[in-house]
Amino acid sequence: MLFSVLVLIFLLAAWTLLAMIAWIAISLPRRARGALWAAPFAECGAVLAGVGVPLLGLDDNAGLALSMLAALIGAVIMSWFAYQIWDRCGLDRRFERLARRIR
Repeated sequence: MLFSVLVLIFLLAAWTLLAMIAWIAISLPRRARGALWAAPFAECGAVLAGVGVPLLGLDDNAGLALSMLAALIGAVIMSWFAYQIWDRCGLDRRFERLARRIR
């Protein structure tokens, strides 16, 4: 039981790390506009894609490698989706007042 919990924690940490790598790689060319908006989307996409692989029955070593790849791809897709929402809905203008310094 303890070993299963430790493996699950390791997998979640690995998927989260891959999500942050993908999120940073996508955020850099955009100069981090909307980055805080896209971070939770990247995390959710990575974890959902990573969990989806073992649910399909691939729970061996190849499934582990495939789940890491799926987590990376899921994070990229969800980050891109979040940035599309940010751009199309004009959320930068809506949150502009919150970004100003209070003097």
